[in-house]
Amino acid sequence: MPVPRKALVLGDDTRSFLAVVRSLGRQGIEVHAAPLDFASPALRSRYVTKIHRLPLWRDDGAEWLDAVEALLRAEEFEAVIPCSETALLPFARHRARFRGLSNFAIPDDRSVAVLFDKHQTRQLAQQAGVAVPPGRLMREDDTAEVIVAEFGLPVVVKPRRSYAIETLHTRGKVRVIRAVEDLAAVLPTLVRDEHLIEGFFPGRGVGLSVLASKGVLLQAFQHDRVRESQAGASFYRVSVSPAADLDAACAAMTGALGYTGVAMFEFRRNDAGSWVLLEVNARPWGSLPLPVSLGVDFPWRWYRLVTEGVETPAVSYRAGVYGRNLVPDGSQLVEDVRQAGLGAPFVFLHRGAELARNATGRERQDTIVRDDVWPGLIELGGAVRRVAARVWRKLPRTAAVKQILARRKLRALARGGPLVFVCSGNICRSPYAEIALAARHPDLVRRIAVTSAGTLPRDGRLTPPFGLAAAAARGVDLHAHRSRHLTDSVAEGAGAILVFDSKNWDDVVSRFPQLRDRLLIIGDLAGFGPIDDPVDGNRSVFDVCYKKIDAALAAAAGVLGDPPVVKPGQAS
Repeated sequence: MPVPRKALVLGDDTRSFLAVVRSLGRQGIEVHAAPLDFASPALRSRYVTKIHRLPLWRDDGAEWLDAVEALLRAEEFEAVIPCSETALLPFARHRARFRGLSNFAIPDDRSVAVLFDKHQTRQLAQQAGVAVPPGRLMREDDTAEVIVAEFGLPVVVKPRRSYAIETLHTRGKVRVIRAVEDLAAVLPTLVRDEHLIEGFFPGRGVGLSVLASKGVLLQAFQHDRVRESQAGASFYRVSVSPAADLDAACAAMTGALGYTGVAMFEFRRNDAGSWVLLEVNARPWGSLPLPVSLGVDFPWRWYRLVTEGVETPAVSYRAGVYGRNLVPDGSQLVEDVRQAGLGAPFVFLHRGAELARNATGRERQDTIVRDDVWPGLIELGGAVRRVAARVWRKLPRTAAVKQILARRKLRALARGGPLVFVCSGNICRSPYAEIALAARHPDLVRRIAVTSAGTLPRDGRLTPPFGLAAAAARGVDLHAHRSRHLTDSVAEGAGAILVFDSKNWDDVVSRFPQLRDRLLIIGDLAGFGPIDDPVDGNRSVFDVCYKKIDAALAAAAGVLGDPPVVKPGQAS
């Protein structure tokens, strides 16, 4: 019996990951997934055969590395395809350990070093004669006035690396800053030699997607962005024939690296025809569904290159076909309508005209496709539920109703095991709640175990100084606390998981969708809902946060039948 062709795809998004899964699945490849978000609609694809749970990368990654090696030995995948930098960078760092266990669809060491560092990408582009915006690394003596004098406004501040293996689950943020005052406020928060300053190049975003082998381009596909969000993302784009100058720029850079693999080169072109290279995504990219839908099957051809060494010839494709990521583009529509004011009806008319392209075959949807409908429908259903939840929150008496429901839920859940307070980093909100509850309600915590954790897998961090001072003023000592992340055993052993805001809620659900019914937002117990993260705030922000947590803890103790122990000098 022939051995089935089998691939492990690491990721979970409904754009790049889902496009890779569908591409390989349609070719008869048995696709296994290793996600971070286990609630992702992409995992409902008919082409996902099996889902594997890997531990989160933390510290030196030893636990993750051991689990991955065991999985590769057990399953004998023909290929491993990481769809994000959070999966790719660990494989690149430890490729020697996994050599011989599979074929890995990741760039070589030099390409990783150059293309995942925006400063080195700029240097390579300049050496290859490819235009980039004016820019440089930040200097220690840079001030807002110096930078604006050199580059003007707006100015772009970029981290050198979107992700670093030392802080793998934290993404670096690109900022377009339009006022000198805003720039002055940002500068003190930045590590200077880890950030770039670039002049802003006005124009429209253009993506040139390529497959290359040993530096030679095998295929190019170009899309132009139809519109862009304020954050710089685009969820509506159109296929165009590759421009000769952009194609030559990509060829020059892949040739200089001897690059093998797929990549998307992101350019910006203005009305005069001038252009610059902004960055390179040397892994599957968000606009990948459009070329795949038009027969430019980058994932399958990449798979064949990696596993068989086959250099497939270039194929032509239809220009003038639009690709839409329906849910985020719908969110962009809401923002556009809000900004349009009296012009809102014209925005709706324009969007309606766009949708008519579906009838003529000139528009493709990223997630909703005929042979694999569930991921798109589930994603759309989730968006509808989120809108309904926002509407419900604004209705009269919603807070009172949520308070009643939250108190009933806590009373029922507390019988099932420990209370676990969960925030993002376990350095500000959740440790305060844990320690304050123990200090003020000792009888309660003798009856019901209490602990805290963070969704970020970063252990051993301290509470920031403002947090220490604000907690101390309220009789809570956080000096000995060190952050710990939410492990599988702690989460699954919890009776109730008390989170502080919707992001905490979503982060827990993404990792533990089966525990959704054990979650509640602690502020609902006191009738005021989410409690924002104070981590970047000043002392007064922490004071407000901890005062709210105190009120929520008092409500929780009341529900669980325990009066507070008031200590002398304790703040109210």
